[in-house]
Amino acid sequence: MRYLIIYDITDDNLRLRVAETLKDYGLAHIQYSAFIGSLRRDKLNSLIVDLRRLIGESVENVQIYPLCNACFRGRKVIGKPKRYRLDEEAEKPKVAYF
Repeated sequence: MRYLIIYDITDDNLRLRVAETLKDYGLAHIQYSAFIGSLRRDKLNSLIVDLRRLIGESVENVQIYPLCNACFRGRKVIGKPKRYRLDEEAEKPKVAYF
């Protein structure tokens, strides 16, 4: 199943750790606070455990939305998608949809 993961995290260090975790799961960085990619149910459950461990009792927020194939195919992209990186060195995403 394909998932869209978005987050609202004000702490810079925590935000970087969350982004690195999402990247480690093979998800593509498609917006400043958004990743997308396919995960099996066991990997999704593992990701949720990892994110809960990172977020802890903070007020930060991560949301995970399942995207069916029809919904994903029906998406509208306005403008040119950007490539994002987690640090100063440019990295090519492992997954590219555009």
